[in-house]
Amino acid sequence: MRLHRANRHPAGSIGIAFLLLLLAMLCGCSSVRLVSRPAPEQRIVWPPPPLEPRIEWVREIGSHRDLGVQPGFWQRLVGFIAGEQEERFLRPYGIWAASGKRFVLVDSGAAKVHLVDLEKGQYLPLPEAGSVKLLSPIGVTEDDRGNLYITDSGTGQLFRYSPADGTLVPFVSYRFRRPSGVAFNPVNRLLYVVETAAHQVVAIDSQGMERFRFGSRGSGSGQFNFPTDLAIDHSGRVIVTDSLNGRIQIFSADGTVAGGFGEPGDSAGRFARPKGVALDSEGHIYVCDSQQDLVQIFDDNGRLLLAFGENGSEPGQFWMPSGIFIDNDTIYVADTYNQRVQVFRYLKGQPGSRDPHVQD
Repeated sequence: MRLHRANRHPAGSIGIAFLLLLLAMLCGCSSVRLVSRPAPEQRIVWPPPPLEPRIEWVREIGSHRDLGVQPGFWQRLVGFIAGEQEERFLRPYGIWAASGKRFVLVDSGAAKVHLVDLEKGQYLPLPEAGSVKLLSPIGVTEDDRGNLYITDSGTGQLFRYSPADGTLVPFVSYRFRRPSGVAFNPVNRLLYVVETAAHQVVAIDSQGMERFRFGSRGSGSGQFNFPTDLAIDHSGRVIVTDSLNGRIQIFSADGTVAGGFGEPGDSAGRFARPKGVALDSEGHIYVCDSQQDLVQIFDDNGRLLLAFGENGSEPGQFWMPSGIFIDNDTIYVADTYNQRVQVFRYLKGQPGSRDPHVQD
């Protein structure tokens, strides 16, 4: 009796065929791009006409795909198999951008960092599988060697990401109580970390060693009440948002008090809950007020120049704005509860004209 053997395909052939099918489907999907909200028919500017505009709304970003990049093949493969939907920002906070080369967004709600290489058109979410875990990342900055530094208020750690080897590792040997804002000072090559729960700012050198710290809890000059963020101006001074004291404090690079302005309140020039802070090319200081849902702009002496934004979800409106970063007069604001980043542009005035910011 002759036994008839069933006609079977080798397992390897089936696997290859399956992968080829997935590849074809993924390639087809990759041509579909999510675009950001279409630009309004009319320009959105501040101050409104007939005054000369100084701030212009540009666009909004709700995911890395709004920047024109796609995840890599293996990321799309895993997402396809797992049935994952388009990954939108959940609770954006810290931002770093580098002149069309790199865009970095800390997403506290998703416990990850969105890293977009604009030159290569690549997207990399941090941390990668098998790497360290983030719990509640907040701030991000970059040093003069291209390394990224990320604060995590949940783990109490300051992490460093090295693009050269792709590693994300703790940078200091101890844990902070609750770190938030972080900024690199190119003048002395120190990192400044806001230690919110300790009401201090900590200076860290390039080896991860603490050099000094300044501040204590209180309302006096040089004291803090839950500071949240900081920025470095062109001369190396440290500008800190002293959140619950409702003010901005300015320090020299060594922590000596150099000035400050503001007081608690919800009227023009006052702060209800200041968070992110940044500076444009002319040294104007931009402060996000998460409770008033706006951004206020001040000169170096603390004089209010202009405010833009209001509560809402339309272009130019905010719901709990937090982080802010300015790169070459392009302004990125983390519109946290609207789950997006809004992009604005600072429009410089003509030389010799009166201060265009001040509204009569």
